[in-house]
This record gives sequence, structure tokens and C-alpha cells, in this order.
Amino acid sequence: MPETRTKLKHLLEDIRDYYPFPMEEAIITELIANSLDSGCSAIDIRVEPEQERLTFVDNGEGMTREGFVQYHDIASTTKTRGKGIGFAGVGAKLSLLVCKEILSETKRRSGSHCSKWWLADEFRAPWEDLGSLGLVKGEKGTGVRLHFRPGAAGALLSEACVREIVQKHFYPLLDREFSAVLGFIYAVGVAIRVNDEPVTLPQMTRERGEYFQVRSGKRRKLVGMGFLLKTADDLPEELQGLAISTYGKVIKRGWDWLAMTPKSPKKITGVVEVPEMVECLTTNKSDFMRDPTSLQKYYKCRKEIQEAVASTLEALGEISQQEAVQDKALEKIQKEIDRVVGDILPDFPELAPLFGRKKSGEAVGALLAGADGAVTAEPTDGSDVATGDKGGAGEGGGVDGAVDGPLDGTHLEPSEEGSEKADEHTSHRKRPGLMINYDEETGGNALSWLRGTTLFINALHPAYQRVQNSAAVALYIAFAVASELSSKIEEGKAPLEFLQRFMAAWGAAT
Repeated sequence: MPETRTKLKHLLEDIRDYYPFPMEEAIITELIANSLDSGCSAIDIRVEPEQERLTFVDNGEGMTREGFVQYHDIASTTKTRGKGIGFAGVGAKLSLLVCKEILSETKRRSGSHCSKWWLADEFRAPWEDLGSLGLVKGEKGTGVRLHFRPGAAGALLSEACVREIVQKHFYPLLDREFSAVLGFIYAVGVAIRVNDEPVTLPQMTRERGEYFQVRSGKRRKLVGMGFLLKTADDLPEELQGLAISTYGKVIKRGWDWLAMTPKSPKKITGVVEVPEMVECLTTNKSDFMRDPTSLQKYYKCRKEIQEAVASTLEALGEISQQEAVQDKALEKIQKEIDRVVGDILPDFPELAPLFGRKKSGEAVGALLAGADGAVTAEPTDGSDVATGDKGGAGEGGGVDGAVDGPLDGTHLEPSEEGSEKADEHTSHRKRPGLMINYDEETGGNALSWLRGTTLFINALHPAYQRVQNSAAVALYIAFAVASELSSKIEEGKAPLEFLQRFMAAWGAAT
């Protein structure tokens, strides 16, 4: 009988190659991520080089029979995006590439299940039920024991390497200060032990350190927390820069993603934890997705982080707040670019969170929150922003509201089940716009970069130095702006096409 056969080994190799770090790191981070999603408070890892085996045991909720069967299906996952960090469930599956067998045991109060799993050939990964293995000592939890093929384990049998991987990928779980934002996920924290010894943070020669909070919206809701540490000596490359994490898992590290660079980038390390960004994670949990919705959320979050980091770096003496003072020539160029942005932004809504809002004067209806309001309303994301007076005759108070639209503000919509009280109000629509300024300190090869809602032109770039006193400076600035924005569009859209469209619109505007 004809049948469709999939080369499981090749599929697993493709999954392995999707990670930007060695397979050993992928296996460990995925196994820990799945334990975290189970609601555990302890993860015990045992490294046994002589037996060529590595064991993970947690005290989480364990799997149901249905979940345990799906756990052995290479193409299946029981995870829901945005509800945890182990949604792909590939830790044990990747281990099939280097193991002669994988023993698994999961326990719930309703029962337990055990199995032996192995890669028989390129097409088959059979598994069989077993009796109790004794991996899980308590009433509930999951244990996975990897039995490696001779010489295939690599760093997975090095206790020091396992500790380093945990420190690198799960730093916030090891720092008690992060309980302020991780407490609602891991109520009592998570203890990670390797060979019965707790994994602790690496020691560094500290010069100065600062914790900071990331807050969002008018109500300054706490959405994240982080720290920056300045050391006396240069740090190893893997520790340089600010890392962003979600649910305790470090996603990426460096300065490029933040679009900020301190004076001593090799001497500063840190982590910022933003749990809500879990909704935007790629499958390998090493970056954020680039669809319009995810990009809008990412850029909005990054802007809030930039604001918090800028003041912290200033306190550390690592950055000076750039004054938004423009000469008349730059002000004119900015107005031209504002018109271009307003024309093309509807086709690139993912870029909206990168821009500030400027009053345009168009009168629009909006709802403004008020304890005695006559309208019941619910906050909703995705709107143009508007501003108006306080409602009294002749009073100009700069009260912010928002109106229904495609961009990134938050507006109130009438709702019978809403949690807010609001009044109808006439406001004035704000249009998107960039603040453009010069950076005369940072240097480097980049033409420009975004910090918050300000796009800084690299005034030390050789190309700018060549044109700064000529009529070509306006064209240079427009190109620098377009080049930076083209790198932010969603995946699937052509940066060159955006660049060409932006420059054509700029040319027509002048």
C-alpha cells in the first residue's frame, strides 16, 4: 500500500539549524522552558559524565495521558502561543539526534506515565510505555533522562557548561529583584539546581549598578523591570549589552536591538524583563516575530524601554540626554519628512509606534475617562491619538484622548460591560511625526538611529561630513531617515521598495 513517509531525522536537523546557538543550548533551554510552563518551583538537573546521561526533573503539574502521547509526536505541540515559553516542546525531540534512548516520566495526582523513546532510523522514532522509572520523587512532576550515544553529548556532559547555559538564558530567574514582574507568573520563584547545587549569578567586578522600571501609558502601568551594571573591565562578548527577556527567558542581547549605544558599551551589561512580549516570540525564542501586530507591540515596548534606559545610562555617566534643538534648515526638512510619513504610514502600520504625535488641528470626537462620566467604555488598542481642551469654555489643558484608527494609541470605545467611565469630548487629531536631531557624540558607520521617537542623524559619519555644508544635506537626511525606517518594516515587505517609495514621496513633497 502506498504511504507518505517523512524523514524525521532531517526534520529534526532543520529544527536544530533554526536556532542561532549550538544544539546543546537549544536542548537545555527548551527542556527548562517546558518545565517552567508546567508551573514548577524547582528544576533539578543531574550531569553524569561516567554514565553518559543527563537528567531533568521538575515538580510541575505533569502531563495528562493525551499530552504525554502528543509529547512523542514530532509535529505536535499542546502549547498555546502567548501562554508560556515552551510552546514548541522540542527539547526532548532535538535530543533524539544525540541519544540512544530518552526515558520520560510524568506524574499527576490522577496517575503517571513512563516511556522509552529512540530514533530507530531516518523515518521512525518509536516509543513504548514503561513501568515506573523513579525519576519523579514527589506526587507530581516530569522527569526526562537523556542517554547519549558514545561521544555525541558534547557540552551536555559538562556541569560547568550546563550552569553557564542556565545563567545565560535564564538570568532573571536567578535575580530576586525581578520578582516584581515575574511574581505573577512564578509565585514562589523557581530554584534551578545542577548536581544538587543552586545555579547562581556569575560574579563580576562591579563599578556601579542601577535598577530601573519600565512603565506604560498614562497610568504608568508597570510592564517590566531591568538593571544595568557597569564594570571596571571589559566584559566577555556574550555578556556585553542589554538583554531583553520574557517569562525569565533571555531572548536577545546587545545594543543594536535597543538602538542605543553607551560611551563604554563593552563595560555595561544588564537585563530587562517584559513578560507581555511572550506573545510575540518566534518558535526558537531567540527573537520577536515581524508581522504587523507583533512589530507594533515590539516597537511600542522598545520605546518604553528606551525611555527607562536613557535616564539610567545618564545616571551611570554613559550617555548625555540630547537636547531637541534644531536649526531652521533641519526644521524645514523635518516638516517635509512628516508629510511623507503621513502619506505612506497607512501602508506600513507596523512602523506607527516609532513615531510621536503632533497636533494637526482636525476636530474629531473622542471619549475621555472621568469618574463621573455618562458613558461606559472599554480601553482598546489601535488608534490615532488626539488632544483637546478640558471641556470648559476657553480652557486649554492639553488633555489627551484618542480616536478610532489604525495606529498604535489606546482609545475608549463604548461598551455595556466596560470597566471605565467616560464623557464624549471634541478633540483634535494628532498626526504621526518624527523628531529629527543630530548626534555629535556616538559615531560609527550607521547613518542614523532611533531613540524613542527621535531619529538621530550621525553627524560624525564621513558621508555627512562631506555634504553637511552643501545643498545635498537635505537629500542625505531624507535618505538616512528612509534607510533606518526601511530596516523596521515587517518581514515579507521589501526594504528597497519602501526606500524607493519614501524617496519618491519626499521628492514630490518638495
